[in-house]
Amino acid sequence: MNFVPHQPSDVLAPFVQSIFHFSQFKPDHSIERVVPDGYIYLIFELDGFERHTFDNESLEPNATYTRGWLSGMHKHYISISAHQNSEMFVVQFKPGGLWPFLNQHISDFNDKVTPAELVFGESALTLHQQLLSNNLDDNKLFSLAEEFLLSRLIHEDNPPRLLVQNMLGAIQRNSASQLQDIVADAGYSQKQAIQIFKQHVGLNPKSYQRIVRFNEILPLVMEKKSIAWNEICADCYYYDQSHFIREFKAFCGYSPRDFLVEQSTHPEPNFFPLDQQNET
Repeated sequence: MNFVPHQPSDVLAPFVQSIFHFSQFKPDHSIERVVPDGYIYLIFELDGFERHTFDNESLEPNATYTRGWLSGMHKHYISISAHQNSEMFVVQFKPGGLWPFLNQHISDFNDKVTPAELVFGESALTLHQQLLSNNLDDNKLFSLAEEFLLSRLIHEDNPPRLLVQNMLGAIQRNSASQLQDIVADAGYSQKQAIQIFKQHVGLNPKSYQRIVRFNEILPLVMEKKSIAWNEICADCYYYDQSHFIREFKAFCGYSPRDFLVEQSTHPEPNFFPLDQQNET
């Protein structure tokens, strides 16, 4: 697979984690499980393939996506199609980073994959056509994406946004952070803070903390063949082992022990193959 990442410009960097373009992806499976990672993605296909999401239990297709789409904050894993020789262009938004481009409650997109034109209007389809143009090198593709984002950016360092940034920073430094002091110092009630956080990030603070904590666990599990589960529970601030197992299974569909059997050799921490059959 050819994978080209792009570091966003200084103006976009506070809001966009990364922009990347990949091609010649040749998976050994046709369906994969995507587990929550706390980011929102704007995705454009550049290969003409229809993408599908699937029912997590039956693995029957339940929706089809073409051209471009927004994958919002997800509290649980989703199942998506994987295609041979696929090519995609992706904007990865930081937590809270999509808000300044939409000024719309980000929770509207929770647990959804939404066609890009329903989020950004016809300009998203225009960008898709531009990205499909022949003979564009990666630098030009990234430039087009940045122009699109900059044209929509409305950034205000107002008190609600500063509150959200402070809360996010505390959680990212310590997923078990207590946020009461941050909220009180900013002059908000707990209820107000939760509402503002959901508007900007999508999830409430507790749900976001759970996702951050889960993504701290995955590398620990994947790196160890023999695991002291009680030690991991303590390191990642779980009350007990049963709590840890419930959380783990809710996010990726496996118990920790089943995960070690099924997926521990898979290199990608947030994408797990569900079948091992190449598409034709």
